[in-house]
Amino acid sequence: MTGIEERLKALENEHQIRALTASFADSCLSGNAQCFEALWVADGTWTLAEPLHLESRGRDSIVKLFLELATGKRFFCQKLHSGIVTISGDIATARWILSENAANHDGSLYQSTAIYDDRLVFQDGRWLFQARYCQFLDISHTGNNS
Repeated sequence: MTGIEERLKALENEHQIRALTASFADSCLSGNAQCFEALWVADGTWTLAEPLHLESRGRDSIVKLFLELATGKRFFCQKLHSGIVTISGDIATARWILSENAANHDGSLYQSTAIYDDRLVFQDGRWLFQARYCQFLDISHTGNNS
């Protein structure tokens, strides 16, 4: 590859990783488990650190956790604020700062600020999550606001 081809490929890869992460956030809002499942390698790992202490290994387990977390939610909105992507061949890492807002059907609310650290792999012509680790900086819950 020429210099410009390499730079274009690097930009394309980063764009695809950013789009993958945006698709994760969109799946959280839509609750679409099929789209969420398509974001992961078969043996992926999803970790939500303290205070939740949740970890799922394998795509089926990850989707099961996704559905459990969505139960009882009127909506769950994840907002990405910034991200740093580092690519080395068919492997990449990314770090995202984000905030989340959710409302349950009972009127209670949830807010968080968190950092996601990701490992990604280029597989079958696309980037997929191999591991996502979420470190919460702050979580707050409020009671019924109806």
